[in-house]
Amino acid sequence: MFISLFKGYSQTEEDYRLIVGVTKFTSLDIRHEQFANMLSERVLDVLNQQNRFLVIDLDGTARKEVINKAQENYKSTNWIEANKSINAEYTLAGVLTSVKFIRLNAGKGYKATITYTIKIINTESGEIIQNGTATLSSNESEIKLTPETALESAIKTTIPELSNYFTSSFPIKLNLVRIEKEKNEKAISVLLDGGSKVGVQENLVFECYYVDNSLGKPLPRIIGKIKISKILSEDFSEAKVSTDGKEIYSNFKEEKKIICKNIEK
Repeated sequence: MFISLFKGYSQTEEDYRLIVGVTKFTSLDIRHEQFANMLSERVLDVLNQQNRFLVIDLDGTARKEVINKAQENYKSTNWIEANKSINAEYTLAGVLTSVKFIRLNAGKGYKATITYTIKIINTESGEIIQNGTATLSSNESEIKLTPETALESAIKTTIPELSNYFTSSFPIKLNLVRIEKEKNEKAISVLLDGGSKVGVQENLVFECYYVDNSLGKPLPRIIGKIKISKILSEDFSEAKVSTDGKEIYSNFKEEKKIICKNIEK
């Protein structure tokens, strides 16, 4: 007989979002460095608005390495070595490849066009993740009084595509908040605290784990897999347990924080 567990067990509140290390963008043309800085700020705004990421600022050796490799090898498929000094699961960097200004209205206005490339790297492996490279170009932008405001307008036209890129490219990490159905102390279906707003789709497969801190350093312990069966809302999804339902049930009952991360293809 199936039993619905309507009350979730209390779990320690921790920030389980994906940790993304970012660095200010650079430009292929040194004369446009200030525009690359402007671009990086707008990209970070989009990243933070999704509320899926814990963003950290890279500095020192880590920042220098990412900048150099991003600029020198922005077309390659593996351009960052595994760098343990970067305390992030993923690394984001970008290159401003082209920016142009056109003077209009007898020199009283400006229109801008921009093209830039972004890459997302799995920091540990150094590999570009699925859909991890994007080249974005501005479309029809507005005429503005200054080059800077014209560039802002051009960047703005790339924001919808940029937002979709972040949604579809990064793995999704969610918290298991409730066991919906169980049988003989085996989890059958579970509730996750993420839905359509963060890009969850039906049939996505997630790996479930908890973090073991008993050794002085965090060690992820894989306890099973689940598959999204229904998108309930912007903020919640239901998933069927594919493997190790007893492990998921027992660890959740022990009030361990169970994190679910979709498996990269």
